Amino acid sequence: MRVPLVVSLAIAVPACGATVGQEPHPLKPVGKASAPITLVRNGRPHYRIVIPRQASSEERKAAEDLQHWVREMTGAELRISTSRPAGAFVRIAADPKLPREAYRIGLSGNNLLLSGSPGRGVINAVYALLEEDLGCRWYTNDSIRLPRTKTLAFAVVPRTYAPKLILRDPFYFASFDPVWSLRNRTNAPDAKVPEEYGGRVDYGGLFVHTHAALLPPDTYFKEHPDYFALSAAGQRHTAQICPTHPDVVRIVTENVLKRLKEQPDTEIVSVSKNDNMDVCHCERCKELREAEGGTDMANQLFLVNQVAEAVEKEYPHVWVDTLAYLETIQVPKTMRPRKNVIIRLCNDVVGAWSRPFTPARQSPVAEVIQQWSAAHDRLSIWDYNVNFSHYLAPMPNMEVIADNIRFWVENHAIGVMTQGGYQSTSERDEMRSWVIAKLMWDPSRDQQALVDDFIAGHYGKAAPMIAEYDRLLVEAGKKHAKELAEPPGGIRYPMTVGFLSKEFLESATAIFARAKEAAAGDETLLRRVERAELPILYVKLAQGPVTEELLTRFETVARREKVDWLLEWQVRLDQQLEAWRKQLPSQAAPTQ
Repeated sequence: MRVPLVVSLAIAVPACGATVGQEPHPLKPVGKASAPITLVRNGRPHYRIVIPRQASSEERKAAEDLQHWVREMTGAELRISTSRPAGAFVRIAADPKLPREAYRIGLSGNNLLLSGSPGRGVINAVYALLEEDLGCRWYTNDSIRLPRTKTLAFAVVPRTYAPKLILRDPFYFASFDPVWSLRNRTNAPDAKVPEEYGGRVDYGGLFVHTHAALLPPDTYFKEHPDYFALSAAGQRHTAQICPTHPDVVRIVTENVLKRLKEQPDTEIVSVSKNDNMDVCHCERCKELREAEGGTDMANQLFLVNQVAEAVEKEYPHVWVDTLAYLETIQVPKTMRPRKNVIIRLCNDVVGAWSRPFTPARQSPVAEVIQQWSAAHDRLSIWDYNVNFSHYLAPMPNMEVIADNIRFWVENHAIGVMTQGGYQSTSERDEMRSWVIAKLMWDPSRDQQALVDDFIAGHYGKAAPMIAEYDRLLVEAGKKHAKELAEPPGGIRYPMTVGFLSKEFLESATAIFARAKEAAAGDETLLRRVERAELPILYVKLAQGPVTEELLTRFETVARREKVDWLLEWQVRLDQQLEAWRKQLPSQAAPTQ
């Protein structure tokens, strides 16, 4: 299935003069710029696009997208050819010498050269040029900013760039759209970019907590209870497997190799514990665990390393990952992961679960990742960035997210997932997805400048008010920093937490009233403002009193914006609305 080039009309802004791409913006490329080149003059194309005669589907996609967006900006169409024209041209071609997903932008005379690694590299080159050099934006699929000009002239900054993170996953529901993902250069497993466009990081159905899938209890427990964990009381149970049992190693390895054969696009497989804290107490597991300092990671690596060795022989391009999580989070004394193993470290009880507003470098997880970084150079991070009990809760943590991404990369992280509102629409999810995508691509970027960019481009006439709300939220977090160092409930803090004060809600309500006035007459803009206000309405309802007017307003916008889950896997919108309706003042009893 082909991903459509356009899924909605673009929202455009005028070009700032005859030469575009020179206005300040946080994605502007760093380096010495060339003299301007002119792709289109007075509505007439001056360049053609050249691709190889046997172009790959990715090279064709890159050429077609460049052609499309130039036409959207100027009205002119750059023809796509497989032969070099007499005049100036844009050459798009894959370069197998470039690292994974890397791109190169250069010039040869007046000719523009766009190259990238096989796969998504060439598509990344096109979107880097459009976004960084020309100032285009794809905030969402229906919020697109393009310069409009009849003459498309711009200075090129020649450069080669390879992302430090091979897995870039904002993990918000808003970020799972494959069109958005391709344009914004994320590669999340849940953003199903077609393989013909370079695909995504594909786990082949073996994402995390996979032991039960790789050694199904229904198949093996009755005849082979010894394949499964022994409790401290001496009972076999199916909550976990016995990772040191030779037959378990064999069966798990066979099932991993079978999955890879069935799903050849797989890039990573997870061989990791089921999601509970049980461990096996058989003599083999107990002795190895004790010898390696008490961490159950020793027993997991006993299994994972043998699986990884077999995978490397048949599928040398595939990684095997396992979780450093709860009882497996500590580094063993002597055991080390194989070179094709990724350790996925979870910033849970050692960080974000109890201290969601504290940067990782100031939390206990800092010591843990530094120990792992000294032991292994292929780490991936599972971070947590949303209130899982209140997906719509206001959360002043963008600065923490940005600092954490930088800290992970400083410590050998090659993948980052920032788990947010992944089940449906959540607090500021579109802005968060876009900003996180830019930081994952280049962690050196300025987080606040990116937030400001999104607000200005997405909210138009209402942007000053939305920016004011953003500042209000940030200041509320700072004002209550002492409480938020370890908030009640941790990352699942209640809606009575100090920073969600009466004063904060009153100020936010006034700001959004002005924002809606500014957006009046523009239905698209008004809907965006109302969507942004949902967290304030949610807190008011949660704190009470519930009124008919407030509940109706919240329900109208929440249903329109496809809010579904409000508390992870437990409370959905309809359930919460019903609970709030029961809090409405009773109707007056009818007269007799």
